[in-house]
Amino acid sequence: MTKTNIKLNIQQDQLMSFLANFLNEREISQLLMQSDQTTASDNFQSFSKQELLNRFVTVFFKQSQIDDLVVEHLSQKAVDAISRVGFMEVDEIHTFFNTPEPLLESGEFGEVVWALLMDSRDDVNSHGYSLISQAYEQRQAFHEDYEKQNNVTLPNPPQISNTDELEDSRYNVEDQQGELFRLEQALSNLREQYSTLGKKNKRLELHCQYLLEENEALKRKVNTFIEKEKELVFLQQENRVLQENASQYTEANDRLLKLDDEHKQLIAKYDEISTQLNELGQIKASKESFMVELKLVEEAVYKEKQLLDQLKADLQGHFDMFEKSQEMSQNALNQIRQTVNHIDGPEMEIIQDSDIELSQPRVGVFVDVQNMFYAAKDRFERRVDYIKLLDLIVGPRQLMKAYAYIVQIPEIKQGNFISLLEHNGYTIRSKDLRLRGDGSAKGDWDVGIAVDVVSMLTTLDVVILASGDGDFCPLAELIKQQGKRIEVVAFEHNTSMDLQAMADQFFPIGEELLM
Repeated sequence: MTKTNIKLNIQQDQLMSFLANFLNEREISQLLMQSDQTTASDNFQSFSKQELLNRFVTVFFKQSQIDDLVVEHLSQKAVDAISRVGFMEVDEIHTFFNTPEPLLESGEFGEVVWALLMDSRDDVNSHGYSLISQAYEQRQAFHEDYEKQNNVTLPNPPQISNTDELEDSRYNVEDQQGELFRLEQALSNLREQYSTLGKKNKRLELHCQYLLEENEALKRKVNTFIEKEKELVFLQQENRVLQENASQYTEANDRLLKLDDEHKQLIAKYDEISTQLNELGQIKASKESFMVELKLVEEAVYKEKQLLDQLKADLQGHFDMFEKSQEMSQNALNQIRQTVNHIDGPEMEIIQDSDIELSQPRVGVFVDVQNMFYAAKDRFERRVDYIKLLDLIVGPRQLMKAYAYIVQIPEIKQGNFISLLEHNGYTIRSKDLRLRGDGSAKGDWDVGIAVDVVSMLTTLDVVILASGDGDFCPLAELIKQQGKRIEVVAFEHNTSMDLQAMADQFFPIGEELLM
């Protein structure tokens, strides 16, 4: 709020009433003398306070040279109030300085109102002008009441005019001023008598309430600072914990690098074993030579088992990998034995490498078509390309079986869709949608999928479940307990977090698998 705005937002008589509560005769005389608007013949000691105020307000509104001087003087006098108002919110200011009476009683009216006028917030400035207007109106109303009660007419303060007119009128009103001062003294005494003890007590209570509310506001600020300090201490402690964890993670990373090197060595050894097992594809036609090769394989498996036991004692972390290697070797051996049982003497054919895929894991795929269909429709308004899906998730591994579980809905014809799936390697499991007595419908393959997985579990190394349904978590846990690998492929937005965490690998479906 600038000094120019003060002149625009306050009337001269209101400013005179406000300054009467803020400045004394000596301060007004000093401001007039410092303003360079006086002459050597001016004798302010003979002027009354009302005359000084008249002349000062006239100079303030007509001359701009005095503006900075007045603002600086009043701001220095109200420096404490300006500091206090600056820390208060607008709502607090309206609450604590609601009316001018408490401020007039405590003698703080001038300092507080000037602090409001000097504040940078428009709402605060407006409230300051409102308090000045209220105080002026109350004073005018008091004069009118006094005139009515005592049947007298108080002389009006002289109208503000230019400097020459003020000098001419000064001598005409000297006698009236003496009478005015006596009447004002009488009014002051009558006002003290007029004020009841209850009203004074109410003002004191309002002032006390103001102090209590201000104290509560300060307490809230102190509590806020305490909470922030506690939060800072907590963050410092958390930072120390994170630093300790970072140190632990560094050590764990070093161990992981070492285990990775060992893992590469194991893979190389595993490849060597696989090469040895692939050589069994060169089995000779005769049963005797085949049995000789079988014995060699059994000896190799036994040696590998001994090596596995030794490595298991040294590298506990790679126990699962060795166990799987031994299991694959044993499975290969069982397949060879089964082949031997079907060999019929010298008329057997030589088994080629492509007939026994010992090095590739056996994979079973179980696709919950209903779950995949609604997930793709709700998020993308598209359909899943099940042919691309099957090629991507199986890869170079050996596909044992791929089931597609479909719920037949009477309103939807799915014959072409089912034929397409069957033509591209899927085995179809289909059931009709069942209607309940209450009008609702039920159709899901949760139990059927679980039964098929469990029935095939002994012939599979990897189970790929194409569904995001969290009801399959117990099935995934059972698969892992049997030493098999469980992989889940589904849309990330509708896949159970527990199912993702339990899966050995989660394949999120992207737009490349949609059509």
